[in-house]
Amino acid sequence: MKFRTLALSFALALGAAAAQAQVAVSDTDGNGTFSIEEMTAAYPDMSAPLFSQIDVDGSGEIDADELQAARENGLIG
Repeated sequence: MKFRTLALSFALALGAAAAQAQVAVSDTDGNGTFSIEEMTAAYPDMSAPLFSQIDVDGSGEIDADELQAARENGLIG
């Protein structure tokens, strides 16, 4: 019984750690949003169509909410 509890706890901890692992995107120009260049630095496979899909409001920049939504929807890791 102790082993099962320990094994389950370990598995849950690993799953939580994997869920927390996210790529850090740097706002190099300090404007509070992420350009395609900043996104490409963090996500080398970033394409213009994917960037446009993430940029829901069409501003040409990705804000924190759009970035979080893209992560939650599996568009980026």
